[in-house]
Amino acid sequence: MTDQTQLNWNRTNLDNIETAWEGDLWDRKRLGIQLTSYVDRLQCGAVLTLDARWGEGKTWFVRNWQKHLEDENHHVIYLDAFANDYLDDPFLTIAAEISQTFKNSDNIDDADVNSFNEKTASVLISLAAILPVIAAKAGLHWIGLGGAGEAIQEVYKDGKDIYDSVSDEITGKLKEHIEKKIENHHLEKELIQDFKRELNQLADKLEKPLVFIIDELDRCRPDFAIRLIEKIKHFFDIPKIVFVLVMDKTQFSKVVCHNYGYDEESGEEYLDKFVDFTIRLKSTLNEPDFYAEVIKHLFVNVLGYKYELLESNNFYHECRAYNQATGYSKREIINLIHRFSLLVTGDDKKDSLVLAALFFKNSEDLFKDIFLAIHNYTDFIIRKNNSAFGDVWYETDREQRSNIMLNVWSNSFGVTSSIVNFINLVKQNIGDRESFISSSIFTQKIDQKILSLLQSYSINSLCQSNQFDLKWFQYIESGIKH
Repeated sequence: MTDQTQLNWNRTNLDNIETAWEGDLWDRKRLGIQLTSYVDRLQCGAVLTLDARWGEGKTWFVRNWQKHLEDENHHVIYLDAFANDYLDDPFLTIAAEISQTFKNSDNIDDADVNSFNEKTASVLISLAAILPVIAAKAGLHWIGLGGAGEAIQEVYKDGKDIYDSVSDEITGKLKEHIEKKIENHHLEKELIQDFKRELNQLADKLEKPLVFIIDELDRCRPDFAIRLIEKIKHFFDIPKIVFVLVMDKTQFSKVVCHNYGYDEESGEEYLDKFVDFTIRLKSTLNEPDFYAEVIKHLFVNVLGYKYELLESNNFYHECRAYNQATGYSKREIINLIHRFSLLVTGDDKKDSLVLAALFFKNSEDLFKDIFLAIHNYTDFIIRKNNSAFGDVWYETDREQRSNIMLNVWSNSFGVTSSIVNFINLVKQNIGDRESFISSSIFTQKIDQKILSLLQSYSINSLCQSNQFDLKWFQYIESGIKH
């Protein structure tokens, strides 16, 4: 590897953002501004979902949006659901966070905050039901019970005989408790209404809507996540409070399906009952330029290359080509580049194959996947740059374009050693026997010349040409060469 300085393993500190949207490589600021305007116009409460797949930058976006909102004098709460799912009841978690925000507001007196806290306590007491005991008696799993219900079920399983011996006494107490709950039903409803009225009055004193961001919902304990969303809708659906639920909606719907026994469509329908509006982060798939700056950042800060030399760096363009083909997320690319930095050999020819094997680690045909990725990226470059090679490129059959690919890369990037050289050399040796360079061609009897070529690009010695893929996949798994 050339043009390197030193490895840099820096990380973004999302807990202490000084300037909102700094390092915004994907133009997320535009969405943040639109969302801020949307929130400011809302005359009612709302529950929004920010939907994106794993690794697409959901947390980066909401933490920078949080800073943006705070700069605009909004009250903002950020809650990591994954870090708080050890708690049984999300109601208390949400109420406590809102109470602290009211306490920090210049527009709300301490007496009002204390009154809100008292009503919160009353509601919490009224919610302390007998369902966990009933669930244990019935041997059922209740979504809303949390750890207490599970613990009681274990006691029931371990001591069934003892439990049955006192079942009449327990049943009597349950009956008495249920009767009291029925008698107090209207009182409990009034307690909840008092709580919501108090919450409404205090929220109305805020100059701008309170934005409550709940992140990592698709990572936290499933029963906690479901109960949290249910509590939001039933207890905190108040004007001037906007909840933003951050998740991979598809994955979260599967959690609902698993817990309730729904099919996939019903799982998403269940979630939609609690959500007013879904915002989807712009997908980064099928947009080669979308990741260009991200990959540049990684090549500079992880691999140690000089920024101004990246456009003539074959690894940089190969990385973009492979990601265009695989559609990896930002987080997956970060992990992959870190692994690449650990596995590089110092031999440019072989390091091109290290990068390819990492991207296509699950490939059944490494040669073909490399060829197609580089071919399609070359086509993208020709169209983007309105290249002079365009006419001859489109006049030539796809399987005969390897030499044109080499010329395009040399002309566009000035690279002298790259995976394209390898493609062209292999293609020259196999001739027209395959439409694409394919691993299957090397299962046939191959002359010593092609075996020597493959040996020069292989990480470990080859006895047969059809071992090429296997040797590379073994290396990226073990990191061992011999």
